Amino acid sequence: MPMTDVVFLGLPKKKTFAFVAAACVGSTAIMIMAATDSPAYAQQPSGAASSLPTVSQPTGGSVTTITVGGGNRALFKIAVPPLTGERDTSNTVVDVASRDFTLSSIFQVLDPKGFTANLGAEGTGIDPASWRNVGAEGVVKGTSALRGSNVHLDLRLFVVSRGAEAVLKKEYDVPPSGVRGAVHQFCNEVVKWFTGTAGTFGTRLVFSATTGRGQKGIFSVDSDGNGLSRLQTVSNVALAPAVGPGGVYYSAGMPDGTYQLFKVGSSAPVVKNPGLIFGVGFGGGKMALVVSNSGQSDIFLGGPDGSGLTKATQGGLNTHPAVGPGGQLAYVSNQGGNPQIYVDGKRVSWRGTYNMAPVWCNDPEGVRILFMGRDGATWDIFSVDPSGNASSMKRLTQDQGSNMYPACSPDGRQVAFFSTRGGLYLSNNQGMNQQRISTANGESLRWEGN
Repeated sequence: MPMTDVVFLGLPKKKTFAFVAAACVGSTAIMIMAATDSPAYAQQPSGAASSLPTVSQPTGGSVTTITVGGGNRALFKIAVPPLTGERDTSNTVVDVASRDFTLSSIFQVLDPKGFTANLGAEGTGIDPASWRNVGAEGVVKGTSALRGSNVHLDLRLFVVSRGAEAVLKKEYDVPPSGVRGAVHQFCNEVVKWFTGTAGTFGTRLVFSATTGRGQKGIFSVDSDGNGLSRLQTVSNVALAPAVGPGGVYYSAGMPDGTYQLFKVGSSAPVVKNPGLIFGVGFGGGKMALVVSNSGQSDIFLGGPDGSGLTKATQGGLNTHPAVGPGGQLAYVSNQGGNPQIYVDGKRVSWRGTYNMAPVWCNDPEGVRILFMGRDGATWDIFSVDPSGNASSMKRLTQDQGSNMYPACSPDGRQVAFFSTRGGLYLSNNQGMNQQRISTANGESLRWEGN
């Protein structure tokens, strides 16, 4: 779908998000999350919450150190020279690999203008001294060739300090349209070689966005910002997507005023429920469903196919379910006054008076919960330990507009979020190395595989 056909939702300045607000489908008023001028709840929770933390160091700039194998070191300087073979394929490989390495916050990609090695004489190997002279610590080289209707890629990683032999070799036979995916796979293997855990390049993000007056659609974009597309839905009011078994699920507003849960590619509701379904989450072999009845909303837990659903919350308005790897349920509730983050009935956000949109993050240093919190007239991204230790709350963004709806990569190393700076951003899990990957803007961001 052309970008010009989409009007993406931007958060207006001097606006805040209400916990719930009225929106219309046909002539029926339905309660959903929307932008409004003031919070829906003026009542403060008992016991004033302490102020939100500030960042411990400036975010947005490049990362200077990375933890690898239990120790800290500077970013690894890597060169990605052109491949031997067809030029267009070489350009794609260089562009995709350079982008992945930059977004990873592990590597510093060197400017090819500074390369002094004789690439023709080197072939698929390297002269370590030539690359050492330009500051390279690693080099990715390879070849491409047509084999029938497929492209054959031979990709190699060299570590300059280890000499002229490649430390990693991978070959791929893919159609021309599959070259990007093959490069993502190779970059994931490179990350694994250095850290012991593969990267998650080539995964996708899903979100909802405004497409017209009173209309919302579901969108998908690759984790490097490529391939933005609109997914087919049964309604022009489609909300709160989540990646579950076999695909993308979403809540759809129907002509009769109901909201039901659907899966992309199917016109049949996933579950039957007399209430209004406003969101879903998956994880730990479970489905978590937001169901609204008689002005209240609760979260129900059951099997990933929607079987055996039982109420998991009691009292207040409960939304934004996120299921952890062990089946723990994180969600937003106003049962203590203003919206806060809860895990299995226990409040875990004790700083700030308006926190929402939690997601689990398998941080290599320990599982965390990411969320958005309001600070004055803006929103920022925070993380907290699932135990609810108040001192564990960390701030990832500050003084850079409003930053909303975090999503965590499956490996826990990257955080995606929307920003009023103009689109979709990625950072590392400390909020550093912020890079805009797309001008698309929206809400309810989720990362495939997490």
